[in-house]
Amino acid sequence: MDWPDLASFPDYGLVRKRDDFDEQLARQAQKAGARLYERCNVGEPIVDDRTGRITGVRAKLGEDKREVAFHAPLVVAADGNSTRLSLAMGLHRREDRPMGVAVRTYFTSPRHDDDYLESWLELWDRRGAQDRLLPGYGWVFGMGDGTSNVGLGVLNTSAAFKELDWREILKAWCASMPEDWGYTPENMTGPIRGAALPMAFNRQPHYTKGLLLVGDAGGLVNPFNGEGIAYAMESGQIAADVVVQAHARATPAQREIALQRYPRVLKDTYGGYYNLGRAFVKLIGNPKVMQIATQRGLTHPILMKFTLKMLANLTDPTGGDAMDRIINGLSKVAPKA
Repeated sequence: MDWPDLASFPDYGLVRKRDDFDEQLARQAQKAGARLYERCNVGEPIVDDRTGRITGVRAKLGEDKREVAFHAPLVVAADGNSTRLSLAMGLHRREDRPMGVAVRTYFTSPRHDDDYLESWLELWDRRGAQDRLLPGYGWVFGMGDGTSNVGLGVLNTSAAFKELDWREILKAWCASMPEDWGYTPENMTGPIRGAALPMAFNRQPHYTKGLLLVGDAGGLVNPFNGEGIAYAMESGQIAADVVVQAHARATPAQREIALQRYPRVLKDTYGGYYNLGRAFVKLIGNPKVMQIATQRGLTHPILMKFTLKMLANLTDPTGGDAMDRIINGLSKVAPKA
């Protein structure tokens, strides 16, 4: 399937390794005037005992791990799913929101320069007497540098979620592929790495007592597809706009009013769509529903085009085709939780 033809996005994508992408972001921030501290491990928040407001963080800096303190009028928690800073401020994960897990590795492969990304919508748990279709998908992303990123993501709505070894599932899935693709143990260029996927605003509020949560720290992963980097970037941009507005206000009370906009903007932007995703997650957690969806849906080009647009959140916000209008309409009427 070709990438959707949209006014708000180009009709192509770019694949980069995460460490390369993060390096570019860090250096770009430096060029814009940010002070970057490397080999810096942030430990705990500095909290005003009188107000309960965060006023900075304590950290260990450099190879000698000397203790330092950083103070700021606002602190942004961009520390990923584990988000120790949020936990230390009493912001715990909501159990009523879905979680996923993703595992991936890299292989040298002749398929490294494929023109299309691959999503495999059938992942099977083949233990026991009866095979079970898992709620998730596998992917193959050609990196263009001689390697392919191969991995899978699965939702916690499966009954087998806690008992499965996801690295072994990945190995078994790769072993089922044609040998000449090169996804074999001897072609693996690094270890299999995994991460939790906190979805659908699973940590709230996104602003409280001087702390803003962005990206995975705020549970901004898309429940439809497990995508997190785009929403981390976008929530960072939204946070920056709000912070600039707040910083321009004359009094602490006015600044606080401006900062309270941040959670509202996030809910207006993603809330309805994420709630649709939560309903979708519950549906495909049922193996029978998942099986019918893959059997009937994968053979229907128009339905798959609609599914691609909805699952990847690729619609034009205004105008667009009939599919865009249906998806945008559903997102608008869904509760913005």
